[in-house]
Amino acid sequence: MNRLIKSTLLAGALLALSACGFHLRGLSAPLTPLPFASIAILQAGNLAEPLQSALQRDGRVQLQSRAADAEVVLTIDSTANAKDILTINRGGKVNEYLLTYRVEASVQRKGDELPLPLTVVVRRELSYSDSAVLGKEREEALLLEDMRRDAAEQLMHRLAYLPKPGNASIKP
Repeated sequence: MNRLIKSTLLAGALLALSACGFHLRGLSAPLTPLPFASIAILQAGNLAEPLQSALQRDGRVQLQSRAADAEVVLTIDSTANAKDILTINRGGKVNEYLLTYRVEASVQRKGDELPLPLTVVVRRELSYSDSAVLGKEREEALLLEDMRRDAAEQLMHRLAYLPKPGNASIKP
């Protein structure tokens, strides 16, 4: 009897999770397929690895090394990190920082006259403690790497919603 109750509760919990749209992060394919078959990424810098990982999840898109061979050319124009004070305590010491990672990019498709601009801004909060400086430096480095992966994922999602060629408007 006890086993039947546990099985019923487990099945109910799984049913509730699947009904609300829950899925493990990173295990699903992109929601919308990319509307092109090949892409070249220029000037990626430290975004190269996260962008390649994001593209590998969609097996239909080939990464080209030359821009002339690709249907779409994604150029990373600039990336910028910022670390701003978010909160301070009564003694005037920092409690939290706001980390910001900004990516300015442009996408050019064959048949388009002008490249379309893309901007991605990712923000994270970082708590701070004077007693754990080395640990907080490592946490900051991990957060910055996570922010790069998140920015790459956001760029891929925006590429999935490119307007048709010749239509020069895109929502940032």
